Amino acid sequence: MDRFRFVHAADLHIDSPFAGIGEDDNRIGRRLREATYDAFQNLVNLCVEKNADFLVIAGDVYDGADRSVRAQLRFRDGLYTLAKAGIHSFVVHGNHDPLDGWQSSIAWPEGVHIFDATPKWKNFEKNGEVIAAIQGVSYPTREITDNLALQFNPPRSEKIFTIGLLHTNVGANTFHPNYAPCTVEDLSISGIDYWALGHVHTREILKNSNPVIAYPGNTQGRHPNENGPRGAFVVDVDSSGACKIEFAALDVVRWERINIDISNLNTIDRLESKIRDATDRVNNAAENRDVICRINLIGRGSLHEQLGIEGSVEDLLYTVRNMWSDGNSPWVWVERITDSTRPEIDMESRAKQDDFLGSMLNSSIISSITDEEIERIKDAVSEVYTGRRTGLPKASNEQISKWTEEARWYLAELLEHGQ
Repeated sequence: MDRFRFVHAADLHIDSPFAGIGEDDNRIGRRLREATYDAFQNLVNLCVEKNADFLVIAGDVYDGADRSVRAQLRFRDGLYTLAKAGIHSFVVHGNHDPLDGWQSSIAWPEGVHIFDATPKWKNFEKNGEVIAAIQGVSYPTREITDNLALQFNPPRSEKIFTIGLLHTNVGANTFHPNYAPCTVEDLSISGIDYWALGHVHTREILKNSNPVIAYPGNTQGRHPNENGPRGAFVVDVDSSGACKIEFAALDVVRWERINIDISNLNTIDRLESKIRDATDRVNNAAENRDVICRINLIGRGSLHEQLGIEGSVEDLLYTVRNMWSDGNSPWVWVERITDSTRPEIDMESRAKQDDFLGSMLNSSIISSITDEEIERIKDAVSEVYTGRRTGLPKASNEQISKWTEEARWYLAELLEHGQ
C-alpha cells in the first residue's frame, strides 16, 4: 500500500452567529461573524500546504439546518480550491446541518463526495490504484438516537486502508446531546482502520491503533467553554497502515480563561498591572490570533472589600478593555471579569471561637453538608428547574455544595463585619 496523507476535520459550524458576544464593540462583532469562515479557509490552506491527498469532514459543516446561501457558496468555493489542487473531499452532515434542512442547488466540484443517509463505501485512488476506502453516513434529520455505527458495512478488503466517517457521541459524553450514540467497543469490532468522528468539540484520541478512534474537535471555538487551540488532524498513513497524527490549529479567535489571585495585592492599580501582564501572556501564547477571555479574580486579600463596592468590577472591566482599544490586531478583548475573591478571614481559626459566628460556622448545614441535606436543598429549589421552560440544567451535587460554600463565606463576612 502506498503512503498517503489526509486531513480529518469536523464541526466547522460555518456561519455561527456568536449571539450576544461582541455587542459592546463593533470590531469584536465583525471579527466573530467572519471567524468560522476564516477558520474554514485555514483548513483549505492546510490541506494544500500539507499536500494532503484528501479531506474528510465529520459533520456539522454549517451551524444551522437552514444554512445560508453565503455559507454554502463559501463552502463550495473552498472545496473547489481543493479540487483544483487535486485534493478530494468526503463530507457527512450532522445534527446541526441534517439532510432535511434547507439548502440551495449547488453544483459540487469533481472529487467531492457528500454521503447520504445510508452508509456507503467510496474509494480513493492514487496513481490508478485504490489506496483508501471511506464510508460515511449523514443525518437525515436533526435528532438521531439510533446507533449508526452498527449500520456500517464491513470492509471489502484487508489490503485497503478504511476510514469510517461518523458524527456521533461515543460513550454518552454528557457535554453534548446523545445523538447517534455508540461505544468504543462498537467501533473497535467494525474492521475499519480509522474512525474519523465529529460532534464532540473537544480534541481527543479515544484509541490510537487497531482502530484509531479520534475527535479533532471543532475548527473555531464559539464560546468561553471552547477555549484553547481549535483545529484539525493531519494523518499520515504508512505502507503498513500505521497512522501518525498531528494536530494543526486553525482558529482565528481564541477563547481563554484567566484566574488572577489578589493575595498580596493591596491596591487596585497593582491588580490592573497584573491583569495587563496576564493578557499580554495570552496574547503571546495565541500566536498572532485575536483572543477573547474571561478573567476570574480569586484569592483572599484586602482588595476583596474594594471589589465589592458597587460598580468597581465594571469600572475595572472598562479600564482593561481600553488597554487593547487601539484597533490593531492581534488584540485581547476581556469579555467578563468575575469577582470570586474572599475576605481576609481565617475560617478555621474563626470557627474555633466561642461566639455566635463560631457556632454558625460549625453548624452542619454550612460546615459539612451531607447527602441528605443536599437532597433537601434540591427539593427546595426544584420549582426553578421543573414546570417552567427555564432552559436551566438541574442543579448537581457539586453546584449545591458550591452554593453552600458561598453562603458560608457570605455569612462569615456579614457577621464579622457586624461585630
